[in-house]
Amino acid sequence: MRPRPWAFDAVRGRSRRWTPSVSQQIRELEEELGAELFERRGRGVRLTPAGDLFRTYASRALEDVAAGERALAALAKREVGELRVAYLPSMTASVVVPAMASVLRKHPGVRVVAYEGTSRRVERLVVEGKADIGLGLLPVRSPGLETEPLLEGRLALVVPRQHRLAKETSASLRELEDEPFALLSRSLRARGLADALFARAQVSPRIVLEADTVATVLSVVRAGLAITVLPEPRVEQSDRLAVVALRPAPPPHVAALFFRQAAPRSPLAVGFAEEARALATR
Repeated sequence: MRPRPWAFDAVRGRSRRWTPSVSQQIRELEEELGAELFERRGRGVRLTPAGDLFRTYASRALEDVAAGERALAALAKREVGELRVAYLPSMTASVVVPAMASVLRKHPGVRVVAYEGTSRRVERLVVEGKADIGLGLLPVRSPGLETEPLLEGRLALVVPRQHRLAKETSASLRELEDEPFALLSRSLRARGLADALFARAQVSPRIVLEADTVATVLSVVRAGLAITVLPEPRVEQSDRLAVVALRPAPPPHVAALFFRQAAPRSPLAVGFAEEARALATR
C-alpha cells in the first residue's frame, strides 16, 4: 500500500481542509482497504466504525515515522534531538534524574521531555510511541512492550532524622500503628505495594497526607510531620532523613526499562538506558 500522509492525517482528524486531493486519497485508501472509513453527510463527515478502528493503526504508523525522523536526526548530529522519558514518581531521584543529567552533560544540545505518571500512563505512552523509553515496575499490564529488568528493591520505612526509630536497623509496622503517615496517591503502583504490605501486617495506617510525587511526600517527612513507606529511596547524609529496613522483609519488586515492541530505539534512548543500567549497579 502506498503511503498517503494526507489521508492518514484525515483519518486521525488532523486535516484542516477537506480538499479534492484529500477526498481522492481517501477514496483510493478505502478501495485498497475494502472498507468505508467515513460517513459523508452533506458538507460534514464522521468516522465509521471501520474508520475509528483504522485510525488507531494509522496513528501508530505516523508515530513510527516521526520516531524514525528523530532517530536519524540524533544519529547524524549527535548533539541535537529529543529524548522522551516516561517514569514512575518513585524512580525520579534514584534513576531518572541522574540518568538524564548524564545524557545532558554528554549531549548539551539535547532536549528532554519528561512524563511522570502512573504505571498505566507510563506503559501507554511507550506503547503509543509518545515516549522513547519508560521506567516502571514489573509485571507490565500492556501488550506491545519489551521489558528489561533494571534493579530489584524493597519497600522501606523513611523517617525524619530526629525520629525515635531513625537509628534502628529495622522496624516492624506494628510499632508504627499510631504514627502519622504520608503516602503516595492510590493511583500509583508504589502505593499499591505499600497497601498490600499494610494488609499483610494487619495494620491500618493513620494517613495524614497523600501526594502524587515522592518529592512532596519526602518534604512532609523531612519537616517532621509524618513518616512514610517507599521503594528504598536514596538519601544523602545532609537530607535530614533516615531509611530503616522493615521486618519482616517485604517481598522484592523489580523495576524495569520499557521499550515499544519491535520499534527501533533512538540513539538517545539507548544512551539513557546505558546510564540507567550503570546507576542500577552502583
